[in-house]
This record gives sequence, C-alpha cells and structure tokens, in this order.
Amino acid sequence: MRAKDVTGIVGEEIAAEYLSRQGHQVLERRWRGARGELDLITRDGAQLVAVEVKTRRGTGYGHPFEAITGPKLARLHRLLLEYCAAEHRMHDQRRVDVVAVVLSGSSAAHSAEHLIRGLEHLKDVG
Repeated sequence: MRAKDVTGIVGEEIAAEYLSRQGHQVLERRWRGARGELDLITRDGAQLVAVEVKTRRGTGYGHPFEAITGPKLARLHRLLLEYCAAEHRMHDQRRVDVVAVVLSGSSAAHSAEHLIRGLEHLKDVG
C-alpha cells in the first residue's frame, strides 16, 4: 500500500474516533457509490453527515482544508444524496463536514495520539 494511502486511512481512523467522542454515530466508513466514495457517514443527532477527511503529514503542501474546492464540495453533496437514495433516507436532514488531520512527520510514534499534530472540524460546509 502506498504511503499516502496509509496516511489517509490513519487520518480517517483518527477522525472517526474524534467524531465518536463528539457524539456522532459512525454509520459507514469508505462508503462507495456509483460516482465516488465518502470517507465517513455519521449521524449527529437528527442529521446524516458526510464527512470528508483530509490528512497531511505536515503543511508543506498547504493546509488540508485547501484541498476542498468548489467542485469537490459539490461532488460530496451529490454523493450524500446518492447514499440517502440508496438507504431510503431522502427525508433525513443532511450536511457535509470536513475534518483536517495534520500528523507529525515521525513514523516512529506508537499510537494515534502521538501522531496527531492538529485536528480541525468544519461543520455544514457549503
């Protein structure tokens, strides 16, 4: 597996744990629809939430939130609608959140807590 794929999986695990501690119920991880993938789908109270997780090992290539462009955000909303249609949840309230995870550059850390250099959560994006 490529290093960037491992980084992404680690970031998704960290984000799922963080969201669970914030009261979200994680329903799906890496849900794949006909038009793409959603990193996480959670329930936050009455709302279904598609969560895009952007993970970086440092900010040399910019902050993770910078990767969320207008077209990417529109695609996330379409994928959430696709999920709702597939699961017969079209009447559920829904939103898209983005979680940015910045990891330390060290691969010698033994636990996820030691890897995290920063975590930010934007709710109801776009």
